[in-house]
Amino acid sequence: MDGDSASVDMISASTLHPLAKEEIIASLDGNQHRASGFSEPSFLISQQLESRRKDLENLLGNNGTIWFTSSADESATWAIRGLLSTNSKNGNKIDVKEDAHISLINAVKRYGGDSGKTVIAVASAMDIETGRILDLEEWNDEIINRHEAPRKVLDARGAIGRIALTEISRVADAIILDSESFGGPIGIGALWVRKGVRIQPLIEGSGQEKGRRGGTVPVGLVNAFVKVAIQVEENRIENTKLWNKLHGKLESEILQKGGQIFAEDEKRAPGITCLSLPGPPAEIFLQHLEQRGFIAAPSSGCTATAGKPSHVLTSMGIGNETALRAIRISLQPDTSKETLEKLIDALLN
Repeated sequence: MDGDSASVDMISASTLHPLAKEEIIASLDGNQHRASGFSEPSFLISQQLESRRKDLENLLGNNGTIWFTSSADESATWAIRGLLSTNSKNGNKIDVKEDAHISLINAVKRYGGDSGKTVIAVASAMDIETGRILDLEEWNDEIINRHEAPRKVLDARGAIGRIALTEISRVADAIILDSESFGGPIGIGALWVRKGVRIQPLIEGSGQEKGRRGGTVPVGLVNAFVKVAIQVEENRIENTKLWNKLHGKLESEILQKGGQIFAEDEKRAPGITCLSLPGPPAEIFLQHLEQRGFIAAPSSGCTATAGKPSHVLTSMGIGNETALRAIRISLQPDTSKETLEKLIDALLN
């Protein structure tokens, strides 16, 4: 295995953004003060935390509250369990889209039930396997027509820097956010909750996060997460142009060689290509790519589903054999022409 292999799937293995590196290094200098302490340094750390919270709330339209978590998976579980707890008198049914992120599907299976009304509706705002963007208005109308005002949870993993977050917050009651898919650090995520929506804590503690989530908040990671999010959002339009040029070239070459681009004709977020080429399953093909110096991922990007066809692709009507060959490429927007040409050569030869 070549230790110098480069990731060509930033959703599953992104280069840490320079801003994130700066913030993490700065957080390691001197004593580690908790945001919940009583000293002057702790008070200053608390101010930083609240500033970053407000910054991220503003990115989503300033009509909700941000709570920081350890990951998007924790945010997903919290959204399901917390909203079920506050709506349990009405029922415990959950409407989940069949192509939702696997962590949402797992949480629904574990905590949902078949009593009373449907109290939560769940979907992914952006399918991180193919890049398909959920038609928010259509989904919202369907949910309203089928159910009596359930709480709506949208998973926005991969969306920061790719699609407009304010569009998602217009229809959602809770939004799941990740950090690592756009160059932020691993180990931090967030849950956005619309103002006025009640949600029970997932982790009891000593009053941290205003009593919503126990545990010391890693403010260095929060600073890194939010500052990178702000920058990639500011660069979203320019990065979209770069991504469209890079992925347009990649997809054109794949199609010319008899490959398949999943969701080719659907509305997709920029910078994501899910492809299949004739030949071996994805796991074997990915080993070949790594020998050629590139690290990609199967469409789901998760080892927990290795050897299984993607539930997202099969929900689109794609056969198991084809789905097992699916690979996701999500390039950094500053990928060079030389790197792109080498990647295309490695994929096709």
